[in-house]
Formats: sequence, C-alpha cells, structure tokens
Amino acid sequence: MFFSRIRLNPQRRETRKLLANPRAMHAAVEACFPPTGDSGEGARNLWRVDTDRTGSRLYLVSPAAPDMRHLVENAGWESSPAETTDYDRFLDGLMIGQEYSFRVTVNPVKRQFVPGGRGKLLPHLTEEQQLNWFAEHASGWGFEPLEFPVGQDEPEGSPEIMAMRVVQRHDRNFTKHDDAGRRTVTQRQVTISGRLRVTSTELLRAHLTGGMGRGKAYGCGLMTLARTR
Repeated sequence: MFFSRIRLNPQRRETRKLLANPRAMHAAVEACFPPTGDSGEGARNLWRVDTDRTGSRLYLVSPAAPDMRHLVENAGWESSPAETTDYDRFLDGLMIGQEYSFRVTVNPVKRQFVPGGRGKLLPHLTEEQQLNWFAEHASGWGFEPLEFPVGQDEPEGSPEIMAMRVVQRHDRNFTKHDDAGRRTVTQRQVTISGRLRVTSTELLRAHLTGGMGRGKAYGCGLMTLARTR
C-alpha cells in the first residue's frame, strides 16, 4: 500500500473544478492509475481533501503507487511536487494499545425502515448524532475514542474534555449516471478529529486501506493517524 499527498493551488481553474465536484476529483484520482481492474480484496483507492487557512491538500491511499504528474501540472504547484511513501511500513507497525490523533471525513447515514423494501438512507443531521454514529462504529473499525482536553481554559482553569469533535460539515451535490439514469446526488460529508487507542490491529489495518463508512469513491472514509506526544 502507498500513502500520497499533494498541495492544491487554489488559483488554478482545474483546482476549483475538482474541489467543487467530488465526481470530478474521483475521476482525477483514478486517472493516476492504469486501468488494471481489481486492485485486490478489501483494498481500494481512497482519497480525502483537507482545507484550512493554509490551503487545500489531497491525501490518497492506494494499493499501487500513483502517477500524479497530471494533478501537479493542472491543479498543483510546480515547486511542490506530490509525495508518495510506502504505507505498509506504517501499517505493519500498528500495535494494540498505541494512541494516535486522527482525522477522517465520513458520510454518517441511517436506514429508515420502509415496508416491503430495503429502507431509505438518510443522513444524520446534528453533530451529536454524527459523533454517536462514529463512536458506535469505532470498535468495528479497530479502535476506541479517547478523551482529551481542548479549547480555552474555563475561568476555573479546567479545559473542556472531549473524545472527538466535528471540525467541518458540508453537503456535496453532483450529477451521477447509473442504471436509473441521470440523477443529482447530495452527500453529507463530516470531518471528525480526535484521539484513539488501537484495539484491533487487523480491523484497523483493514479499514485504513479499505475505508470507513459510505461514500468512499467521493472523498469519504480515509482516516489519517499521527502519534500523540
């Protein structure tokens, strides 16, 4: 497995197009690889865009090393080429009990019962619902959220204690063509950060490379980890 990242240039027209349309970004990511078919059981190309005051960055986890030259030329910075590293070395070093800071963009949904049918998928709307959804899935993904102090100190000198928090929420609208024809898809994307403790290396490795939740083709499911101090 490989882990890649690239800084995106907001002044380029192609960058603005990719940031506005998850389907276009999905196509640009898939163009980094030759059309070789199935990439292996459980493994797939995962991507996520993080945007803050310092700019936008595209992260990519993939079974094969990507060729990101077209992204650099059309949406990146010539002075800041894409970076790709061997991800297996990090994955092989995961151990039960290790603690990490994490960041992930997910698509929290629930299935509403419909008589005689499979049910209808609906997004969780509130931050509380979204965090509860994430916490309920954590054990199945191989970790447990940890509490940590955040924010400014209260007058009494005690900071707020949280296990995780929503740092960004937005809806993505794009057109999709399938067997049902052309339709507009609205995907609620929620970016969550926090701290975790590894409880199952097998499960965590599987979901770091296979993704978490739905919407993985359109920028959801990729979790990044950093060791806590």
